Amino acid sequence: MNSKEKVLLNRGMDKVKQNKFEEALEIFERVLAMDQEIPEVWNNQGVALFGLGRLEGAMQSYDRCLALDPENLDALRNKGFLLRNQKRLEEALVVYDCVLQKGGDAFDMESTAAVLTALGRLEEALSCLFLAREAMPLKRLEDEIEMVKSLMEQRGIPVPQERAPPEIAHQRALQRDLQGKV
Repeated sequence: MNSKEKVLLNRGMDKVKQNKFEEALEIFERVLAMDQEIPEVWNNQGVALFGLGRLEGAMQSYDRCLALDPENLDALRNKGFLLRNQKRLEEALVVYDCVLQKGGDAFDMESTAAVLTALGRLEEALSCLFLAREAMPLKRLEDEIEMVKSLMEQRGIPVPQERAPPEIAHQRALQRDLQGKV
């Protein structure tokens, strides 16, 4: 990426931060007219399109970014968030699993827990929240843990008092991979 492209990319990101999505989109389109092989531009274009409610275009932008840079955690997170908001929960879970496998953080674990909760997979959600809390002790995580425990109690599921075994994303992904090979 040359210096002009970097300047424009930063200007576009500033517009996104100001919620000036149309202006940001115009800037990202200018950069893409110069070079279509810059993953960050595609990801940020996706963010601007999401902000404008153009969800199909946002998804295409995230996918284009990931085609250029499969390790781009920002694009994966954005794609997972978009899928989650569209209630495409199984797809979102696959994306969040990928984020976690590529080195995701406690926020990603929290996002995974939200998807698992929505899917009714409460034990796994609780495990994710316990792990997120270990890395990032926040009040909201305590609240989320209590909410999931309450749901478990309502459904007659035994509730562990302490950290549950980490039967989460990595193990689920490995199990899926093994099942796919059988």
